[in-house]
Amino acid sequence: MCGRYSLTSPEEAMRQLFDLPTASTAAWVTPRFNIAPSQTAPVLRHTEIGAGPEPTTMIWGLIPSWSQEQTGGQINARSETAAEKPSFRDAYRRRRCLIPADGFYEWQKIDGGKQPYWISRTDGATFVFAGLWENWTGGTSEASPRFTILTTTASEALRPIHHRMPVILGRQDFTAWLDPNQTPRTELFAPEQAPRMQVRPVSHRVNSPRNDDAACLESARIKPAPIKPAQGSLF
Repeated sequence: MCGRYSLTSPEEAMRQLFDLPTASTAAWVTPRFNIAPSQTAPVLRHTEIGAGPEPTTMIWGLIPSWSQEQTGGQINARSETAAEKPSFRDAYRRRRCLIPADGFYEWQKIDGGKQPYWISRTDGATFVFAGLWENWTGGTSEASPRFTILTTTASEALRPIHHRMPVILGRQDFTAWLDPNQTPRTELFAPEQAPRMQVRPVSHRVNSPRNDDAACLESARIKPAPIKPAQGSLF
């Protein structure tokens, strides 16, 4: 799964990644070190053909448009079943989105508790989760855009920490993923499609969603048992 992530990339790097005009990202590039469910985060969604992706913000935690209950929402959707599951199938067909990040967190069970890890690209670059979104109204006239992150089976090297990981899209797939007239290619969900990643144990400060500062990324003072990358792994 993916329950926390970070986005600290400079504004210019974000504009270049998505080929956006100047000032289009200014409202949502404040560094975020610990984005948590139910919080508002940057998202890009489909606009008219030729207009390019639209940067906006949404609440993390998708609630189906037909639901009358305001819950925390579903923060993850399994890529293997999203096309058929009632909560996600309409969004999967018509409302897909891009979710920028520069790292995500997972927790490994160890003696005495859990150790958080920060997982990022080896080159430090921004990457993109595949997401779905819905406009939830709860029977009112006011829409509340909400998103979820698609997940897939974890790579062999990441499995000692967690059995799932986010679906990470390559830049060449952004346009097709956003286009509601195209059916997503399921091969995009393979963990082997992700860029080369690295894993680093970090501070337990990230455990609390109230903490959103650079200290969340500090290396753990007590390093747990080493994780040995599998031969040929992306991590």
